[in-house]
Amino acid sequence: MHYCIETHNLTKRYPLITGYGGLFMHPFRKKETTAIRNVNIQIKKGELFGLLGSNGAGKTTLIKILCTLVLPSAGSAFVNGLEVTRDEKKIRKIIGYVVSNERSFYWRLTGRQNLTFFAKLNNIPRHEARVRIEHLLSFMELTRDANRMFKDYSTGMRQKLAIARGLLTDPEIIFMDEPTNGLDPVSAQKLRKLVKEKFVEEEKKTVIFATHNLHEAEELCDRIAIIHNGEVKVAGIVGDIKREFNSEKGYVIELKRPETDLLERIYRIAHVKKVVKTKDGSLPDTIQIEIKTETREGHEDVFQIIKEIVDMGGKICSFYEKEISLREMFSRVVEKK
Repeated sequence: MHYCIETHNLTKRYPLITGYGGLFMHPFRKKETTAIRNVNIQIKKGELFGLLGSNGAGKTTLIKILCTLVLPSAGSAFVNGLEVTRDEKKIRKIIGYVVSNERSFYWRLTGRQNLTFFAKLNNIPRHEARVRIEHLLSFMELTRDANRMFKDYSTGMRQKLAIARGLLTDPEIIFMDEPTNGLDPVSAQKLRKLVKEKFVEEEKKTVIFATHNLHEAEELCDRIAIIHNGEVKVAGIVGDIKREFNSEKGYVIELKRPETDLLERIYRIAHVKKVVKTKDGSLPDTIQIEIKTETREGHEDVFQIIKEIVDMGGKICSFYEKEISLREMFSRVVEKK
């Protein structure tokens, strides 16, 4: 399979800046810090791929290498079959880069003037740039504020302008580095909807979405890579990763007027590892309990458990499987040795 983006043992090391004392005592000693180490990922064309990790995990360094802004120290990376250290000019023509940091904009220029300036930097012909800028301003709902100075923009408006700038070249591949950072919940939700429905589903673009927001990654991405301390700990389909790191199955059962010793008797049922009362049920005179069983193929264990609860006199109002959350999965992945 030809991947849109592919890396092989990609590594980036930065020199560690020492004080004058260190330079004087050890002038030839080289100290380095590793930002990413032996990163191997494959991203398919037209997919929304999530780079998930805490701040400082290495997400931005990886994106900058793929955008040809930073050279790798070792390994290789390919974007649409183009190698990042040899074909940087060709790569830059097919990618867009959206960051949450607005310092690269000119604060005393208007939104329209900023886009015009960046269109010139990208060698877009004047007439074509004018048409494209007006389209993007309308698309990002910025037409009314296009002639306001950037310094007067709200955080949400600045982020929209950053996205418009990333789309100026009509890129095939869009890199988004924590684009919802600093946005209010409503604006963040609108942006997520725009990325998934417009960019990926409608325009069939490839989007690499870096975030430390676990809810965001679970809502948007079918496949993710979890980066921790510069290393990819796990990559793949979210559901598959959850199953890999979940050694138990959890079920929530709602019981009506359970006897006082029923929970203790449920705990003694074979295959039940844990019984916890979670909260009062959704119906009057009911409680909810969560039971955990060992993971096995199929659901034979839980069917037997339900039968035994009913035989004990338990009245079951509802029952469903509780899926491990991405937050819990992320904790297990980064803590796994």
